[in-house]
Amino acid sequence: MAPVLAATLMIAGYGQSAHAASDTAGSAASSGSTGLGIPDSDYSLDKLIEAAKQEAPITVVDATGKIKVMAKKFSEKYGIKATGEKMSASNQEEVLVREAQARNVRHDVFNMSNLPDVTAQFLPQGIAVSWMPPDLKTETRPAYQRPAITSLNAWVWVYNPDVYGDTCPVDNMWALTDKKWKGKISIPDPLLRNETMFWFNQIADNKDDEMKDAYQAYFGKPLETKEETATAEWVKRFAANNVKVQKSDTDVGPIVGASTSEHPVIGFVSAAIFTHAKNDHFPLAVCKQMSPWIGQLTPRVAVIAAATKSPNAAKLFVHYMMSAEGMVPQMEDGKISTNRNAKMPDSEASGVAKLMDHMFVNNSDTTPDDFKKLQYWRDLWTVSSR
Repeated sequence: MAPVLAATLMIAGYGQSAHAASDTAGSAASSGSTGLGIPDSDYSLDKLIEAAKQEAPITVVDATGKIKVMAKKFSEKYGIKATGEKMSASNQEEVLVREAQARNVRHDVFNMSNLPDVTAQFLPQGIAVSWMPPDLKTETRPAYQRPAITSLNAWVWVYNPDVYGDTCPVDNMWALTDKKWKGKISIPDPLLRNETMFWFNQIADNKDDEMKDAYQAYFGKPLETKEETATAEWVKRFAANNVKVQKSDTDVGPIVGASTSEHPVIGFVSAAIFTHAKNDHFPLAVCKQMSPWIGQLTPRVAVIAAATKSPNAAKLFVHYMMSAEGMVPQMEDGKISTNRNAKMPDSEASGVAKLMDHMFVNNSDTTPDDFKKLQYWRDLWTVSSR
């Protein structure tokens, strides 16, 4: 998807020319700074609300259906019409690019999960802007401000607790490469989910020594490999272990919940699937003993279409998402708000808020390398899984 989008932008003549897509976008769009609506130098929340009320309704997009709830609550709070639309990560990217190409923006705000694509393509190409609300900077860690990270989506290894009780049968990621688990692992197809590939590269760039240590802890000897990193060796072995790929984690959760002691299944799902498990009555538990990590925290970034016709309303919705109030509907599904004043609802089913110290956290400084090496990881997965 990433190479296709890059080629599309080049063919369409985007790059520096994209900065003319909107009179309000200006050169600031390329760096992800404001460039839209009222300037930060004249900013106050009251001024932003007043300006937003003079603009046309907006459409806001996310990969979760909870965006519809957020849009409704936003409209009720500010009296500004916002329509929420659920859209997959890959479709979000396609829509953002196509609408910029056509100079016809119909989707104004995106909460995107493919951070490397945003920072490597959409902001530099000038088709999108990331804006951090000035009055929320004290409530948000600096690492989440540029670009504006709204939340962290927790993905975890899971098992059936009705079969194994409180202890996951797997306590090391290298065990997932063992023949005893061949054909007994279910995950969303990594070729349909770039966030998985980006995670592989994040581990290789930042925590490869921990993967080596985990190998020795499981196999009792140092790792010997011809691959560039221990992570690459893990990916190669994991893919070759007849992993059962599904279209999405909504398919993975019930498969894990239906597994038995004779046919056990370890899965990889987002924390939101625990809400499905609760509502649909199937057992699911986090592999809390898994090392080096029980899962990953995927950053989600607020992106405003540079040519939006309602820049202030779009910015106000970003402000709403990054407030302690706005992200609550998604926090109920296990998303972690980057606003330090936001409290996880008691109704959240997975308990991930208490497991943060055991999860892999992305290093934003190496994000450009994630985008650069995306094809490498896709090729390694494809070849190894044959």
